[in-house]
Parts: sequence; structure tokens; C-alpha cells
Amino acid sequence: MARKNYKIDEVLRTLSQKHDIKINTDVQVIEVLSGKDPKFQAFHDVGNNSWGKIDFLCNHHRWRQIYVDRF
Repeated sequence: MARKNYKIDEVLRTLSQKHDIKINTDVQVIEVLSGKDPKFQAFHDVGNNSWGKIDFLCNHHRWRQIYVDRF
């Protein structure tokens, strides 16, 4: 499978526009809403492209990804 050529600033900008993702650039943490809250369960906006960008940050630039119940 071909590797996409991501740029960190573009990845952070697109992920920060997602409602289910919060980016903390000070400590390099990506918080992803876990979906345990039934009020938000049907409205996930994190798809395959978003997971690929999170994977790029975590595996290539030492960011951490955590699941949270709410922001």
C-alpha cells in the first residue's frame, strides 16, 4: 500500500476541524471521543482518513492518542 505524503501542519489543521477530536499541541496529545456517551454515539466524524492521519502523527512524530468520554 502506498504511503501518503502528509505534512504535519495540514494534518493538525484538518484534525482540529473534527468535532470528535481535540488536539493539544503543548504535550502532543490527540484526544478522541470514545463514543460511550449515548447522546453523541450516532454522530462520529472520525473516518478512515482521519485515523490514517492520527496514525501518521503517532507512529512517525511521537504524538500520543487517548480516548476520552467527554471534552
